[in-house]
Amino acid sequence: MTKSKYPLLALLLLLGLFYSCEDSGVDPEQDSTAETNVEESDDYAFDTDITYIVLDGTAVYVTGSGATAEGTVATITTAGTYSVSGSLTNGQLIIDAAATDKVKVMLNGANIANSSNAPLWVKSAAKVVLYLAPETENSLTDGSANSREGALYSATKLSLFGTGALSVTANADGGMVSAGGMIIKEGVYTVSAAGSAIKSDKNLVIDGGTFTLAAGNDGIHGEESLTFNGGDILISRSEEGVESAEITINSGTRIQLTATDDGLNASSGDDSSENHFYMRGGYLYINAAGDGIDANGYIEMTGGIVVVDGPTASGNGAIDYDKTFTISGGLLVAVGSSGMAQAPSQSSTQNVVKVSFGSAKQAGHLVHVQDSNGNGLLTFSPAKSYQSLLFSSPSLSTGSAYQLYLGGGASGTATNGLFEDAAYTAGTLSNSFTISGSVTTLNAN
Repeated sequence: MTKSKYPLLALLLLLGLFYSCEDSGVDPEQDSTAETNVEESDDYAFDTDITYIVLDGTAVYVTGSGATAEGTVATITTAGTYSVSGSLTNGQLIIDAAATDKVKVMLNGANIANSSNAPLWVKSAAKVVLYLAPETENSLTDGSANSREGALYSATKLSLFGTGALSVTANADGGMVSAGGMIIKEGVYTVSAAGSAIKSDKNLVIDGGTFTLAAGNDGIHGEESLTFNGGDILISRSEEGVESAEITINSGTRIQLTATDDGLNASSGDDSSENHFYMRGGYLYINAAGDGIDANGYIEMTGGIVVVDGPTASGNGAIDYDKTFTISGGLLVAVGSSGMAQAPSQSSTQNVVKVSFGSAKQAGHLVHVQDSNGNGLLTFSPAKSYQSLLFSSPSLSTGSAYQLYLGGGASGTATNGLFEDAAYTAGTLSNSFTISGSVTTLNAN
């Protein structure tokens, strides 16, 4: 049923909007038929002719061309710009356009639930660009009978931008899933998923936005590559927090995650040991029951802050890698069990201290490192019991003397256990040591 019903929308103010493309770590000049999703010059420019789709509980109304309505299902069939608003208690938005068509959808307060299918299903298109209109709240909810891989499922390239909010509740499997690569520029996302919260079968680029994710599988998964150029990301529940064959975290990114298995896993799932994790800036906090950082290949850290509350079981380690781990910048603090504990490689150009304790130390008891003048380099309160410590900082100088204290007290502000500018009250001196090279190993009581 197609009827004419004009919604009261303020979208005319957005006509001709062009959202400037920031660097997403991919080549914007690549052909749109490339395997991965890349930004193109017209991705964030709307057409002047907008088709309006209004969801009205148990009916759908379309004003304009390129879309049809049948019962509670709206289907977009051609390239163009579409505005979607209103609610469906058991309906669906389908995008089924030609493989050469680019479809742009404005979510302007759209709330779709579907008990047996994906509420938003991109069946066919060259690329779909979703725009979260400012100051709008949008939601997608599926039921356990949904056979698609996600409540928002795209069989092709998917890009999202806009400062509005999108909430996804996925009771069957994944939350936001793309088979053709995904780019997220901005927005506020809340995803609770039985499977992975955000997943791409190709590349996944996050340039910004705010994310609150809870997953039964991976928090964020990019099959081929996963690049963070910004964003504030909280993964409160996951099996593995962040996973891809190649993971890059750049400045402007803040990630905090909890995982029942590995926290960050650079793995391709094919027994390859040529995978990479690049920490180039930003902030990464991991609380993992399995390996904190697990790289089936290489780790390279050149900047940023990494804090790991790793495993208590000795079959895993706070840091686990197969090839090399070179560190040349940034701050690294990692605690965990001692059985599988690894230090960065001797080829690192920034010094590292690896401490193995004779017995497990209690959660919440401070570990503190200071120089010979009493200046604090590290004051940290681990979230779990631990028996190993890795610490690397630009302040660790070859040939200089330091002291390691356990216990005591601290005043100041702590974020995920790490104190900034703490006033430390001395506990028990565990070790005095001198930095002897790129990796200094200690055995402590």
